[in-house]
Amino acid sequence: MKNIALTWWWTWGHIFPLISIYNYLKNNSELNFIWFGDEDGLEAELAMKNGMKFEHIPSWKIRRYFDIRNFFEPLKNLSWIFWGIYFIFYYKIDTIFSKWGFVGLPMCIAWAIMRKKVYIHESDTASGLANRIISRFATKIFYTFPNEKIDWKKHILIWQILNPELLNNVDKVWELEENEKLEVLVIAGSQGSTIIFENIKSILNNLIDINFTIILGEKNLHFRTDFEKYNNVTLYDFATQEELWEIYKKTDIAISRAWATTLWELYFFWVHTIIIPLEWSAQNHQESNGTYFHETFGSDILKESDKLNLEIFRLLGKYKDLRKGWLNMKNFFYALDKIKEEIL
Repeated sequence: MKNIALTWWWTWGHIFPLISIYNYLKNNSELNFIWFGDEDGLEAELAMKNGMKFEHIPSWKIRRYFDIRNFFEPLKNLSWIFWGIYFIFYYKIDTIFSKWGFVGLPMCIAWAIMRKKVYIHESDTASGLANRIISRFATKIFYTFPNEKIDWKKHILIWQILNPELLNNVDKVWELEENEKLEVLVIAGSQGSTIIFENIKSILNNLIDINFTIILGEKNLHFRTDFEKYNNVTLYDFATQEELWEIYKKTDIAISRAWATTLWELYFFWVHTIIIPLEWSAQNHQESNGTYFHETFGSDILKESDKLNLEIFRLLGKYKDLRKGWLNMKNFFYALDKIKEEIL
């Protein structure tokens, strides 16, 4: 039995790629997965829901500005290096796969000290501090976006890790019918998306000839009563992977933040994207992600401003007759195949 540790915390955009790896490899009886993360985070719920052993690893952010917590929190991270070594022996860990974040940092350091294989995946165009540190001793670094580091030996371009559950009904994926009306998906994530929902709400009265599907997320459920008034709006508080494939399949245009996982999922379902990057993202990675999709795939980019609602209205008018003609499933499993090849 080969024991593989997964580690990540905080945002679903980085949690779900780890779930994707598990879903892709879980039927291999020679592999066993243990997830290390924050017991109060979404990862604990998802790990246990998927039948994975979960271990709580508290960790603390290293702040690159003056903060009194910088005098003691790094010491807590240091203590978890020793806990990581303990878990290596306790679970007989062979390999660690880390997505990002300061939960992963002490664990990856522990694994490197014990000369275990350390793999990381960088979803965004700009690496965070934890990944930049881990990359110095990692066995392999996988990237979603092309960059100057790629050498195909240690630094490998694999594109985005996508969940096989999106294609659970693969036999029906190819049944694509042209929509009578433009189908627009609003999938802005939960955190920092209030401004997008406010601007969409302000123009809905003038867009009755367009069908909207809106995924609110847990921090925006208060918008439900506002959007329920419209007959051309279908609402989801949260969409499962099985529900997402049905939504993506019928969507012509999506209004989205620049989360890497979402952008690549939309690309493979051949959905045109109107991207509104989150302005305060780390290393401004959302702006960079959006720029890549604009230059490579022709996505539109809008900035948060007082005229955001008018810009959204203008673009939806421009694309009123756009209809998706096909799906782009080629290479959907490329990233997972490359990871499987390396791990096994």
